[in-house]
Amino acid sequence: MESTRLCTECGRQFQSRSGHSRHMRQHKGQAPYRCCGKMFFDKDKLKMHRNHIHGEAAREACFQCGKFFATRQQVTKHMAVVHNANSENFTCDTCGANYTSKQGLQDHTASQHEGRAAHACHCGKEYRHATNLYRHKKSTKH
Repeated sequence: MESTRLCTECGRQFQSRSGHSRHMRQHKGQAPYRCCGKMFFDKDKLKMHRNHIHGEAAREACFQCGKFFATRQQVTKHMAVVHNANSENFTCDTCGANYTSKQGLQDHTASQHEGRAAHACHCGKEYRHATNLYRHKKSTKH
């Protein structure tokens, strides 16, 4: 089972440690990047700001069509949307539903095909999503 990290402030789930850390900096107001009085929580957002506001040249190019972007992340998104680049998919063998993570497929299988909730509290309440279990625990002071 893939490990996920849960934000203790809002319950949002993260697959990577870096994504979780970046998100937590936002809750704490710790923006490591600054430009013209604005704060940015990650380097890609700063690059996009510099590109759009200050006219700095976009340096990342799509290898299929040559269009330029401020960040590699924007190129990846462009590839998926415009050129239908295959990203890793996890497909349910029973019904064909597609998920972008192994955890998403496991949660689907448990709740839709095995008749059980994927996430359960020690008090007996069951939830299909970890975020709902987190909110339950926070609201009932478990």
